Amino acid sequence: MICCPFHTDRNPSMKVDSRFHCFGCGADGDVIDFTAKLFQLSLRKAAEKLVADFGLSGNPVFPLQYPKIVEYKSQNPIQTLYECSAILGDWRKRFAPKSAEEELHPCFVASLHYTDYIQYLIENRHFLTEHRKEVQQIAQRIRKYEIDHFQHPQNALAG
Repeated sequence: MICCPFHTDRNPSMKVDSRFHCFGCGADGDVIDFTAKLFQLSLRKAAEKLVADFGLSGNPVFPLQYPKIVEYKSQNPIQTLYECSAILGDWRKRFAPKSAEEELHPCFVASLHYTDYIQYLIENRHFLTEHRKEVQQIAQRIRKYEIDHFQHPQNALAG
């Protein structure tokens, strides 16, 4: 817990782990969202700042391995959510537009649409019994995006 930099905060109200969330002002997101908000940048500029500040490389040294979702019925919902989260994170990086003029890839848009909600469900796993059917539907939608739009059919999802 830390004091939130986005509002006047005397007592720590912001939780920080793999994501951040302020219980005072409601600010929430990942490291790119945090950087964008803190430095008043677009998401793209925030990502570029992080790459420059930390000397990260946009070209992976190791061969890319694409995550897959296995058949939903064979596992518990939390495992499905973690696999969905991994795929969406991969899509957010792999299908990110290279320029402002480039048309957004449907898998990139899907990653923006579903990531926060999936993270919410993971963090609040005690609600999963109530949302079991919804988790299954999200996994099925992600499978459909993968099958309809994925450029590497040899890595298509099971299901």
